[in-house]
Amino acid sequence: MERYLLVALGGALGSLLRYGLGALVQGSLGAGFPWSTLFVNALGSFLIGLTLRLSLEGALSGEARLFLAVGVLGGSPPSPP
Repeated sequence: MERYLLVALGGALGSLLRYGLGALVQGSLGAGFPWSTLFVNALGSFLIGLTLRLSLEGALSGEARLFLAVGVLGGSPPSPP
């Protein structure tokens, strides 16, 4: 049950962060192209790779990996306003 809670809390935090960052990027670059989606997904993919590498090296626990890679970084981004 603890693992589900870690993923759920990470997902809630990640959704808020992705929404805010997406809105900031979209507001800065305009709505002609979905820059926010491209930026958020590229950054998230890089950070997931970094998180998994740190986990493999033993720098992160399995719980931290779940919280970060699956929860915070792995959720689908909401569309910015």
